[in-house]
Amino acid sequence: MTIKEIAKLANVSLGTVDRVIHKRGKVSKKTEEKVSAIIKKVNYQPNIYARGLVLNKSYDIIALVPSFVEGEYWEMPSKGIKMAEKNLSKFGIKLEILYFDQNSVPSFIEKADELIKLKPDGVILAPVINFEAAKLTKKLEKANIPFSLIDSNIPNSNALSFIGQDAFQSGKLAAKLMCSEIKAQGTISIITIKNNENHNKTLQQRIEGFKDYIYNSDFIADISLTENNIHLGSANWEECLTQACNPDNDTVGIFVPSSMIHYVAKCIESNVDTMGNIKLIGNDLIANNVKYLKKGIINYLIGQRPENQGYLALESFYKHLVLEKQVPSEKYLPLDIITQENLMYYNDDDVVSM
Repeated sequence: MTIKEIAKLANVSLGTVDRVIHKRGKVSKKTEEKVSAIIKKVNYQPNIYARGLVLNKSYDIIALVPSFVEGEYWEMPSKGIKMAEKNLSKFGIKLEILYFDQNSVPSFIEKADELIKLKPDGVILAPVINFEAAKLTKKLEKANIPFSLIDSNIPNSNALSFIGQDAFQSGKLAAKLMCSEIKAQGTISIITIKNNENHNKTLQQRIEGFKDYIYNSDFIADISLTENNIHLGSANWEECLTQACNPDNDTVGIFVPSSMIHYVAKCIESNVDTMGNIKLIGNDLIANNVKYLKKGIINYLIGQRPENQGYLALESFYKHLVLEKQVPSEKYLPLDIITQENLMYYNDDDVVSM
C-alpha cells in the first residue's frame, strides 16, 4: 500500500502521513493514532527505491581501517565493507576507504586529519590505536558526523554502533576450551605477539577474560599462569618466543590472544620432541593459522567473523541515513569454535588466503 492510499483511508493529506511515518512536524495525537493504526494494519513498508529517486541524494561514507598484505586479518573487514558497498550503492551509499599503518601513530593521525577535511556523512572506524582513535571520535562528535566502530569498542564514545566480538567472553571461552584439554599439572602460558608498542584493548580484554575463568576454576590449584610479550621487531624475538613457549619444560597449554598464533605453532612444530603435547588455542581463521589447525598443532581457533563486521558497519549507515531507522548501539557476533573436525564447513570466503 502506498502513502497516497493510506492518506485516503485516513482522510488526511499526504504530508500528514509523511510526518507520522518519519515522526517529524506537528500532528494531533488523535490523527497520529488513526494513521499509525492504519499503517500497522496494512503492514506498510516504504519503497526505498522510490524514496532514493525522490530525494536524489547520496551519502559519503569513509572507512578508516588498517592496511594489510594479502592473507592478513584486516583483509576480511575490508572485503566485507566493499561487499556491502556493492549491494547498497543503488541506495546512494558511496564508500571511500582510507588505510593507515597500524604500527604507526603518525600514519593514523595523517589519515584521521584527511578524513575530517573530507566531511563525510558517516565514518567506519577500526580503533586499533586506541588513544588516537578516541581523540578522533571526539572530533567526529563535535562535527556531528556519526561513526560506527568495528573490531574494538570505545566505551562512552557515543558511536552510532559497535560491531564485533565480546573480547572478554572470547577469552573466557578460550580458557574453558584449554581446561577441557589439559590433563596434567603444569604451566599455561599467555603469549602476546606484537609488531609495536601500541596498546590493543581487544587483546587485553581477551587476556582478562582468560585469566578470569582460570582464577575461578578448579584448575587453579594444579597450574601456574605466566604472561609473555614478544615483539617481532626485536633482534632475538625467535629465541624469546622459544623460551616463552616452554621455559621450564612443564608447559601444558599456550593461549595466543591474536591472529598471530601461527608463530607459536611454527615454534612448536620445530621443537616437537619437547613441545609436541602442548595444547594451543588462538584466534582468527587466516590461512597461516588454518595450516597448523589442519596439522593438529593448533587445537582450537576462535573466529569473530571479521567480514561480517565490515558488512554490517556499512549497512548500519544505510539503515540510519536512508531508512531513518534506529540502529542497535552494540552488535556482538557469535564466537565460532573452529577445529580440525569442523574446518571443512568453512568455505574459502571465511578464510583469508595467502
